[in-house]
Amino acid sequence: GSLCPGIFGQRLEDTVHHERKYGPRLAPLLVEQCVDFIRERGLTEEGLFRMPGQANLVRDLQDSFDCGEKPLFDSTTDVHTVASLLKLYLRELPEPVVPFARYEDFLSCAQLLTKDEGEGTLELAKQVSSLPLVNYNLLRYICK
Repeated sequence: GSLCPGIFGQRLEDTVHHERKYGPRLAPLLVEQCVDFIRERGLTEEGLFRMPGQANLVRDLQDSFDCGEKPLFDSTTDVHTVASLLKLYLRELPEPVVPFARYEDFLSCAQLLTKDEGEGTLELAKQVSSLPLVNYNLLRYICK
């Protein structure tokens, strides 16, 4: 675990609320930094979210973010390590991006999509847009 009480394992709403004092953003800084880096450097990378990053570097980056630092990713940063950090952050959220209470609704969408793509797409859009705002914004940032 980290030496600082940080954003890993913190409720998404709390992280977003805390980071508002640094200016408006759609997703937590860690998510923005990871997603932007992956978009810039990793989209052609083989097995991007399958192959693990370097565990010791992931831990160091986790500690830095938990302690309120803003570590920079540069040309020497391994894209698999950044992807692993993002996955770890999402995995450690106390409640997933799609909240537990909404899980069944999203599963129903998946089933509907296989039966009727048009209807399923409309239902999925409805479900996504009715997520809590911080969850919606995070999902939107990752998927855009």
